[in-house]
Amino acid sequence: MYIEVMNLQEGATNAVLTAYLQDSAIDSRFPIVRPAVIICPGGAFIGITEKEADPIAMRFLAAGYHVFILKYSIGVGMATFPAPFIDAAKSIMMIRENAKKWCTDPDKISFCGFSTGGYVAAFLAVSWQEAYLSKALNAPSELFKPNALILGYPLLELIPFVKKNLKESSTMQSIVEMMLASIFGILNPSEELMQEYSCKHKITNNMPPTFLWTIAEDLIIDVDQSIDFIKTLARKGVPYEFHIFEKGAHGLSLADQTVGYSEVEITNNINANKWIDLALCWLKGTGF
Repeated sequence: MYIEVMNLQEGATNAVLTAYLQDSAIDSRFPIVRPAVIICPGGAFIGITEKEADPIAMRFLAAGYHVFILKYSIGVGMATFPAPFIDAAKSIMMIRENAKKWCTDPDKISFCGFSTGGYVAAFLAVSWQEAYLSKALNAPSELFKPNALILGYPLLELIPFVKKNLKESSTMQSIVEMMLASIFGILNPSEELMQEYSCKHKITNNMPPTFLWTIAEDLIIDVDQSIDFIKTLARKGVPYEFHIFEKGAHGLSLADQTVGYSEVEITNNINANKWIDLALCWLKGTGF
């Protein structure tokens, strides 16, 4: 395996893309061209949740994928929208541009995001064709489109998330305020500004096939966000698979021992650790 760490836009962002590239073949004359997956961890745009990075990557590597972990722009002065979405588009473009070098299939690039990383992945998937990306990266839009989308307990709509967590959770209040300062530069953005970054309202039939899983008991991001998103995919004719697991909290990652859960906790988080096998099966069914 070859590991390469790349700064996405030197000096302009703190975004980093780390590539985990598997050996191309036993016989170099016949290289194995592999599908790729980009892992996009959560972290509220103020940090990166590490249990949603390497542990997820290892599972995809074991399934035969090249894996790329995107640590997108975070923090005040760096994460201001649309910077994280530009980072996401740049990561896909780099994989396509290096497809031959890295023995990657340029038509089999999936994006897998969690929580706010799911927001980055989803917003790219609904806006890859928009001019802001091609202008920022001076490249044609088709280079930015993911071929499949995997979302785990994703943030998809800012307005209900901000209202819920500022009102109901003193623990979350400071996190939400730091998040808003990072992505908008202010603590009290208008609803009009937040609505500009609504995922479901930007969905078109240009969306890639989508696999989404979430938790009914999630106290941070309401399950209604995912349900409304899936309903919109259905109306637009976008292929999808959707799983709501009954038990568990926000931020489960793999929901197994590899991310620190005990046997008792795994038992209590009924079935949630099955999402990765379901997602891999779904990807295979889409042609990956």
